[in-house]
Amino acid sequence: MQSIRVVSYNIRHARGLDNKVDLNRVAEVLCRSNAQLIGLQEVDKYLPRSHFQHQTKILGRTLNKFWAFAPNLYWGAAQYGNAVLSHWPILQYKQYLLPSKGEQRGLLEAEIQMGHRRISFFCTHLGLNREERLEQTQEIIRVISQTPCPVILAGDFNDVPTSPEYNLLTSVLLDATSAVGGFGTYPANRPEEQIDFIFISPEWQVLSIFPIKSDASDHLPILAELQPAWENDENYNNIKLL
Repeated sequence: MQSIRVVSYNIRHARGLDNKVDLNRVAEVLCRSNAQLIGLQEVDKYLPRSHFQHQTKILGRTLNKFWAFAPNLYWGAAQYGNAVLSHWPILQYKQYLLPSKGEQRGLLEAEIQMGHRRISFFCTHLGLNREERLEQTQEIIRVISQTPCPVILAGDFNDVPTSPEYNLLTSVLLDATSAVGGFGTYPANRPEEQIDFIFISPEWQVLSIFPIKSDASDHLPILAELQPAWENDENYNNIKLL
């Protein structure tokens, strides 16, 4: 049975539970996951706190992945935002700035070519204020409704499965973690709340999903194994899986 592995991970600019910034630890976690699609939040580019690294580029090269970075905040050449890493070519990507009352938030869309099938892989990080999260969720739904491709949405949504934002999202997408009843993702050393999710359109079936233990950030990464509904399509045989 062919499947793909997807990770969502808020890396907190690679600052671990020991408050040390170490991108190698993040790379090790992602390598161990064997994920082919990775959505990352809180990613730095050229910021002093993370040793002036272009974190997305480094992770892409280390993991041998295609990559896209979408900044939400700028300080001259320094930037901060979301990123996507992909085993398959990224045909194009687009950044949508979400309505924000505090820190500017964004939605990164990467159009990815999997053999003869294209998918839209989204990555986001919602705000800290419920009112703005509701507005951001509405904008995300508007954007997603315009894509004709199968959808995967990964991110840190900063709220729990009982929230109005969650109810809005699950009116159009399936929460992949609901297949196991959910689990904690934050804080990493004592994960009592689930605020990190992977949402999917009906073209996907969840085979498994679980958090990965790690101290490389204050969030736990989540790993989903998904089965494409078009698996039996003859073109699917042309998709190269790891």
